[in-house]
Amino acid sequence: MRRTGLLIRCVMIVALFSTMSCAQLIPQDPKYYSSRLYDLPYERVFNAVHARMAEYPMGVREADQTKGIVKSRIGRTTPGIDATGGYQVTVAVSQVGNRTRVTPDWKKTASSAPTNTHLLPVSIDERPLLYTEFFDELDKHLQY
Repeated sequence: MRRTGLLIRCVMIVALFSTMSCAQLIPQDPKYYSSRLYDLPYERVFNAVHARMAEYPMGVREADQTKGIVKSRIGRTTPGIDATGGYQVTVAVSQVGNRTRVTPDWKKTASSAPTNTHLLPVSIDERPLLYTEFFDELDKHLQY
């Protein structure tokens, strides 16, 4: 009887540790939320980033080619209460030797009024999809 109780406890401990190890977050590959280098001129890449950002539902919010910054919001306004929710993406475009680096940065947005926007971090689970979508579409703009 004692051995059966001990055996059951051991099986439960092994089961507990195996489920704990399965529940841990799997590290995401940094290539999904980092920058990319293009062997193309700065102006061409900046214009492609601008065109890509203009495709988002809320369009380009700010663009400054001299500073290499393009900002956009992706989201929707809730009718009747002027609240918005979604994402803000800020893309930095910079010259690196003969190459051009594109670095997007995502934040979640939540606002209860147009002038009261809160920027929140994007979870690691959302990053791969956001970045992959962005770069896949940007690459299409750069193929022409």
